[in-house]
Amino acid sequence: MVSPFQQYRRTNWFCPLLDVLHMAVLCWALAGCYVDSPPLPPEEISSRLVMLLTDRDPDVRRTAAEALGKLGVQSAAPHLIAAVGDGDPRVRAAAALALGRIGHREAGVALAGTLADPSTAVQEAGALAMGQLDTSPAVQEQLGLRLRASQASTRLAATLALLGQETVPYSPGLLAGLRDSNPSVRQGTVALLGETGDVRVGPSLLTAATTDKDPRVRAEAVYRLGKVGNTESVATLTKVAENDEDPSVRRWAGWALEQIKPRPASGSTH
Repeated sequence: MVSPFQQYRRTNWFCPLLDVLHMAVLCWALAGCYVDSPPLPPEEISSRLVMLLTDRDPDVRRTAAEALGKLGVQSAAPHLIAAVGDGDPRVRAAAALALGRIGHREAGVALAGTLADPSTAVQEAGALAMGQLDTSPAVQEQLGLRLRASQASTRLAATLALLGQETVPYSPGLLAGLRDSNPSVRQGTVALLGETGDVRVGPSLLTAATTDKDPRVRAEAVYRLGKVGNTESVATLTKVAENDEDPSVRRWAGWALEQIKPRPASGSTH
């Protein structure tokens, strides 16, 4: 079952490399498209692509970053970290995603910085990339700071980055996101609280399910209650399933009740 928040549309920044420019860049790096020569080792291809990260044409730089991410050579990571500061947002986004693909341990701080980028596309790319990394305590601290940023898109990007982590530890500081002025941030916060699996989030989820003004937030809250709630949630969920003004919230509440209510014992006729 896919949660409401997981239906958030995220752009796939990895291009298929089918246009003429992309093919030209790859052919130059491979040096084997038009001549009968043995394939080059990945490290040499990577070094050639790294040279293109400083090309005057931003499309060439972007394509080189994408290709480096697909190649996955670790030695390219420092150059991609530098490319995260490129003047073109398309290059920055491609470099961020490439770092996520390579999974370099030192990329976390640079990727955390992309969450405050002026371009929301770069923010989303950085958030997606961070979901592929094992983050250090220092990077987790950076994410916490981004959750409290003044820019709503940065707070949302930090929420997405945390949701991408393998585990989400419970922290009372997460509760502040439930009071955020941006409904997408509130929905992401509800998803984060649910991902912790901590029983302490139950009262906060019940409050969000019944009082938040945005139906997306309420839907997320009842979904998460279906995952982490207990029988104490049944009365509230029943009320939401019957009375919420939004049909999708009512449907999710009904689904959550099915997950929580105890099933009849096998063979019971009642």
